[in-house]
Amino acid sequence: MNFIDTQVAFDAAMARVAAQPVVALDTEADSLHSYFDKVCLIQMSIPGEDMIIDPLCKFDIAKFGEILADRAITKILHGADYDLRILNRDFGFTIANLIDTMVCSQLLGYEAFGLAALLDRHFGFKVDKKHQRADWAMRPLPPDMLEYAATDTRHLIALAGRLRDELTALGRWEWAVEEFGRQEQIRFNEKDGDEEPFRRLKGLGALDRRSLAVVRALYDFRDGLAREADRPPFKIFGNDLIFEIARIKPASTQDFNSIKGVSGYHRGRFGRDIVRLVKEAMAIPDEELPEKSESKTWLRDREMEARIDRMKKARDKIAKDLKVDASVLAPRHILVSVAEAQPHEPADLDRVPVMRNWQKALLGQALIDALRSGMKAPQSKLF
Repeated sequence: MNFIDTQVAFDAAMARVAAQPVVALDTEADSLHSYFDKVCLIQMSIPGEDMIIDPLCKFDIAKFGEILADRAITKILHGADYDLRILNRDFGFTIANLIDTMVCSQLLGYEAFGLAALLDRHFGFKVDKKHQRADWAMRPLPPDMLEYAATDTRHLIALAGRLRDELTALGRWEWAVEEFGRQEQIRFNEKDGDEEPFRRLKGLGALDRRSLAVVRALYDFRDGLAREADRPPFKIFGNDLIFEIARIKPASTQDFNSIKGVSGYHRGRFGRDIVRLVKEAMAIPDEELPEKSESKTWLRDREMEARIDRMKKARDKIAKDLKVDASVLAPRHILVSVAEAQPHEPADLDRVPVMRNWQKALLGQALIDALRSGMKAPQSKLF
């Protein structure tokens, strides 16, 4: 394993990589340890060599970006989405000609498609997961953490070869190629217009509007503290505490005694602010409270839901026959788009841009037939 933290070593390494037809890639970030996460390591493997690049040393890594964009070099990644977004965010890099081994395993119908599961399945290699939550921004990194990072790319080239052979044998390699082409378009984008980020929390559906106001206030308060301290929000206090406070709605710090999970630290550090925020939320006029946004059957377009349900049954049958997870073949948002387009023939599916060509060929006619099956037959005229 070659740890690279100087410009000279980096330039020499990139020259070796550029001479290869294929390279395995991964990154490590510190999202579990900071609010403003960053790329802390870049791992690369070519036949006979594992490299770990330290981008925190601030040398010029433009040549790495050139390799990413070079269509003559195949890049192998596992679960590429996050890596591509943060590489684009931190350095402006984009990628061409990639293979994502997670996508391959999903299209093959593997139930376990994490890298550790794939390495065990294909090579009998057991990954020690003790560094999964490590702080990759720490320096110096101990040898065992560097070795752990190197294993993320060491076997990817061989793994990709095996998965490609399996996909080709099943006639599914072209499915994967189309998915990889979509991944080439991945860019980092801030969540514009996300005016209510608290709605990212799971479990809001059980809360009334007043409780939602408390959750919103606590979420924003925690987010501000996390930004100021450059720490992940969950390290300020957890989501469970937010929901408990929304349920109890403490009117004083004494009420914290009845709130599960409130430590002496929480009470002393945040108690007065939390009580103030709860009081402010309780004083909001009813008409200004956040709306409940959970789905209700009586608020839905029932005809639309019926169309989606018929297509879902058709999709699930094909997925079962292929032994592939139904959400991989066509997730719900694709079914919704098809239901809105109401195609009458396969060519009409071109009006559904989120649908891949392989999905149109595999599922298109079945989805159209499912839509037609619910259409009302025209009434005959009596003369």
